[in-house]
Amino acid sequence: MAETTTKTATEQPFDEAELARRLAAARAAMDAAGIDLLLVTDPNDIYYLSGARELAGRMQMALLVAGAGPGADGVAFSGRAVDAVAYTAHTGSEHCFAYRDHEAPEGAIARGVADLASEKARVGYNAHNLSSAMLARLKAVLPRTAFVDATRLVWDLMAIKSEPELAHMRAAGAINTIALDRALAAIAPGVSDNHVAAELIAGMLENGSHPTTPFMLASGPRTAVVHATYNDRKLERDDIVHFEFSAARFWYTAPLMRTATLGKPHPEAIRLHDGALAAVEAALGTIREGVTSGEVDAAANAALEKRGIRQWHYHRTGYMVGVASIATWGLGHIGALREADPLVLKENMTFHLPMVLFRPGAVGAGLSETVRVIKDGVEVLTGYPTRELIAL
Repeated sequence: MAETTTKTATEQPFDEAELARRLAAARAAMDAAGIDLLLVTDPNDIYYLSGARELAGRMQMALLVAGAGPGADGVAFSGRAVDAVAYTAHTGSEHCFAYRDHEAPEGAIARGVADLASEKARVGYNAHNLSSAMLARLKAVLPRTAFVDATRLVWDLMAIKSEPELAHMRAAGAINTIALDRALAAIAPGVSDNHVAAELIAGMLENGSHPTTPFMLASGPRTAVVHATYNDRKLERDDIVHFEFSAARFWYTAPLMRTATLGKPHPEAIRLHDGALAAVEAALGTIREGVTSGEVDAAANAALEKRGIRQWHYHRTGYMVGVASIATWGLGHIGALREADPLVLKENMTFHLPMVLFRPGAVGAGLSETVRVIKDGVEVLTGYPTRELIAL
């Protein structure tokens, strides 16, 4: 009996109608901007428009989207030959312009531009992640092509989540709750923070998480260090243990932060955590469609000012999340809740609110939620049962 094969060999995170809707929206934006072809170079953006993932993002790649594709479906992939194999497996499309590891990527991209548009096309690109060196090389091989900055074109589409995207984020949030409870159960004096991290990871993976991003898990004095994580430290009585992590479903995340205390908490940890809780609740009470990012940040920081701890808050109140590569779950380059920011919140934007305060040389504590903006408030996507300092 002959072996049967299929070009689409992997699980599909979205149906064809969802991906077609995204491409149609991208093409409408291209038409409005007078762009003939869009050069999509961020792995997150490539995944959003095509469903292709597990690509080696450190090497130059691009999804080429024509406004009215003359070839195949008007979409092609350009990247290393090995990534072209992955692209075909995920999408079922063999419309690829591949290059071998000893070849220059700009030549393959140029072939794709010529195939889908013309050498005289207006090509939109993302200035945030296409290096100036690569842009110069593309201009050299495509001297008659007009390259125009289209950095926000796909980002503005990604900012508004569809119901299938939200379903993946809700699933990630539900996994977080199970995983955190498992990790908390492992905390005891003398236990390595590596062991606690292993329990957290197992709790995510065994309950349906796909590969996760690096996460923070700090204990004792290390909680006062921004972005500190497990380091094979043995837990001690009265330690503070701080978590910031996220499970992932098809690259979609819903980060969660909580702080626990093993015994009698450090007095400053209580003070910082109480302030962080008040700031998160102020943000949750402010977020709704139509308010600005800056208004949310101001509400959170006012709660900290009232308690005299604003100086220990070093960062923005929140940042956009959703689809994310393995490197990070943050999409702050698309949108963030920060001081005086004019971004107007819209329904189905999603944000992580990591309100954590650091007292250098002493302790750090905080909590977070991931939320969806709705017309009159928020939907909390991370439904952990308590926001209080967790006593163990």
